Amino acid sequence: MAIDNHDEEQLEALKRWWAQHGNSLLFGVIAIFAVMFGFQQWQSSQTNTAAAASDLYQQISITIIAKANAAVTEDDLLAAQSVYSQLKSQHADSIYTRYAALAMAKMNVETNHLEQAAAELQWVLDNPKLGFMQKTDPELVVVATQRLARVRLAQGQPQQALDLLRATPVNNFAVSYAETEGDALLQLGDRDGAKAAYQKALAANTDGNPALLRLKLQDLGVSMLDSPQ
Repeated sequence: MAIDNHDEEQLEALKRWWAQHGNSLLFGVIAIFAVMFGFQQWQSSQTNTAAAASDLYQQISITIIAKANAAVTEDDLLAAQSVYSQLKSQHADSIYTRYAALAMAKMNVETNHLEQAAAELQWVLDNPKLGFMQKTDPELVVVATQRLARVRLAQGQPQQALDLLRATPVNNFAVSYAETEGDALLQLGDRDGAKAAYQKALAANTDGNPALLRLKLQDLGVSMLDSPQ
């Protein structure tokens, strides 16, 4: 079938457009598919990485669970430390490494290695960003802060404990934070401040040990008739 002049012009225009833009369009399509393939590969890699980190963390968890009703020994600590070192070196950005750091801090406390426990908790606070998106888990920061404060109290460093507590916003841990603050103030000799902190913890108590809080207040001369029940 004959092609009229108008059709020929349209065909020539299409050829010229393709000559000018066809390669870039083709490369664009190729790039899109490459990105899609790369993202799928990255997702697969991330999944495999998370699984590997989880497996290492589980090895540490097994030791913690096995010692739930028994004392942690130096051999337990060394075995867990070996796995933890691998986890920390290979998966530094993983949430599992942060969980493992909390577990290692607990084991170090139980074996009286308070400075090493403090070092693990401080590492969590110094490295709060997680994963590819480098997000921070606020609850993890709060937990690590309070535990580090408790370690500092055990080391006889109440001012450091107090500074830690007061520098971190508190959400779901207000009761335990207030109680720890009271313990720090008491070590510093501020009995009135300790009373106020314990009373605050008792008034808002939804976790922790209210009986222990009441005993602490009684030791400070506070009648339970005047305190929240």
